[in-house]
Amino acid sequence: MKPPFFFILTLLISSHSLFAVSNSEWRDSLFDYRAEDPQDSLREFSIPRFVGVASLTSVSFIAAYALVFQKGWWEDQERGFHLDPIKNDFHYSLNLDKMGHFASGVALGEFFYESYYWTGLSEFHSYLFAGLSASLTHVGIDIKDGFSPSWGFSFFDVFAGSLGGFYPMAKRYIPAFKYFDLKMSYWINTKAYYRQSETKIFTDDYVNQTYWLSLKVYRLLPTPARKYYPDWLAFAVGLSIDEGVFVNGVGKGKREIYLALDYDLEAFKPQKNWSRLLVKSLNYIKFPAPSIQVYPETKFFLTYPIQFGKNRQYKN
Repeated sequence: MKPPFFFILTLLISSHSLFAVSNSEWRDSLFDYRAEDPQDSLREFSIPRFVGVASLTSVSFIAAYALVFQKGWWEDQERGFHLDPIKNDFHYSLNLDKMGHFASGVALGEFFYESYYWTGLSEFHSYLFAGLSASLTHVGIDIKDGFSPSWGFSFFDVFAGSLGGFYPMAKRYIPAFKYFDLKMSYWINTKAYYRQSETKIFTDDYVNQTYWLSLKVYRLLPTPARKYYPDWLAFAVGLSIDEGVFVNGVGKGKREIYLALDYDLEAFKPQKNWSRLLVKSLNYIKFPAPSIQVYPETKFFLTYPIQFGKNRQYKN
């Protein structure tokens, strides 16, 4: 199991009224987009704000458990704590679940960062503690998985989620990370997962999920060439799986690879904190765009992941 990616992003955006600090218009949106204003007035740690963050986080996690996770954790069928067999762990959903855990870690990392920074922690420590908090969240979730009848505790799931938790920190401090984005798209084009699943939790519907590496072409170009290229137009490579993983059994089915146009929302050059947070959150979503499936066969989709009519890849 993993925290719902879009649930956490929605929480991150909606909670900004609490976490907002001073507005700034000094950032270099091309390369220092994530840098915080060193002149922010709030730099002393606030215990009341920290208590507020802890309370909001607790309520959010309880709600996520009650609304999403509880029905997927087999409360009445628990067995003794055990590890997930490595063979099953590496074959389940052709490892696309590891991307799901990573993406959830990213969303948690962003949420915790905004929270910690609002309480008065420094920028660096906010990123650091955000990564650690995301990692501990995945440890807690996987410990619960360790008691399930079908799954078990997975070190690899925790590792993937932990890497995701530190991804926002890497985006801020490692220059190479400023040239690409990691994104996710989700659209129900087949109900293969829901036909065979007892729990029907959308976060496990990997057939309809695609994970993308989006290259910021504008930033990769030499400075003289940039005036000829739209700064918002990016190029993405996507990975998904077909419905065979739910029809043929564990380890079956095929991976799918896509090439697509993409939109770099940072090109809108948001400077104020509310707009920067909105763009930072939305930029994790791969919006519909012309795409080509290049493996295991070649197909063209005008608005992938949304598929219509004859272009629809699967049958419900």
